Amino acid sequence: MILVCGATGELGGRVVRRLVQDGRTVRALVRPTTDAGALEALGVEVVRGDLRDPASLARAVEGVDTVVTTANALARSLAGDKELSVRDVDVEGNQHLVTAADEAGVRRFVFLSAAGFDRGAGARAPFVAAKRATERALRATGMEAVVVRPDMFQEVWLAGAGGIDVARGRAVVYGKGDAAHRYVAIDDVAALVAHLAVAESVPSEVEFGGPEAITPNEAVAAFERAAGRSFTVRHVPRPVLGVASRVLARPRPALASVMAMALHSDTHPSTCDDRPLREAGIEPRAASDHIRQVAAPAT
Repeated sequence: MILVCGATGELGGRVVRRLVQDGRTVRALVRPTTDAGALEALGVEVVRGDLRDPASLARAVEGVDTVVTTANALARSLAGDKELSVRDVDVEGNQHLVTAADEAGVRRFVFLSAAGFDRGAGARAPFVAAKRATERALRATGMEAVVVRPDMFQEVWLAGAGGIDVARGRAVVYGKGDAAHRYVAIDDVAALVAHLAVAESVPSEVEFGGPEAITPNEAVAAFERAAGRSFTVRHVPRPVLGVASRVLARPRPALASVMAMALHSDTHPSTCDDRPLREAGIEPRAASDHIRQVAAPAT
């Protein structure tokens, strides 16, 4: 039995579908008010609970061999959900889940973290600090911990959430935009997470990115070529990112995290590659292919 937390999200949902297609028995932890009809249609066992409710987690991990979690509060918090916070979910909630899984005798725990951000501005992002705290908690247990650290998602950082507005021909570049990153497709991350959940032998940490290193400035130029027109480009200066990441840390930790991660990414190019994906039999999608797909004019 594999328990997936975050199963109704973009990444977690894809992980679930891959596991089900592979014939695995899957249970999903779903919040009490969330519609789980799509999961139930796949034959997934749905357990109602919340990372902030330890009692519900004890029920969710009962009889489970492997836990996979992609759950976090970042996107919902940025969207204005005041019910969820980085501290409640990513710090305390993850700790509750790790404790429940360890006490239940779970064998393997696959945790979705983030690549880089271990120094400089990235390290002070509340979201990143929460990820690292969970990693440490996992390594202190008797479980087989697998920390998955992907580079930035193509569908997030090379999309509206990352400042790219194809429809209006506008782009926001954080900092100078000259640091190259290996933006990775969510589908490829899901494929690797599903693989690590069931593989016989797994590493304790996997850090990876997509097959193509590209800077934000190069990405904007690629969007312009694919869309067939010039974009209006605005740069957010590094000092603004730095000040925002500090000032917003307490009142808006999710937004402060984005600012800190953006600043870190502008000063620290990616150091990972796509080898872990290829070793798992996954042919990764390049960032330029993603850009052409989403920006090409309709015909």
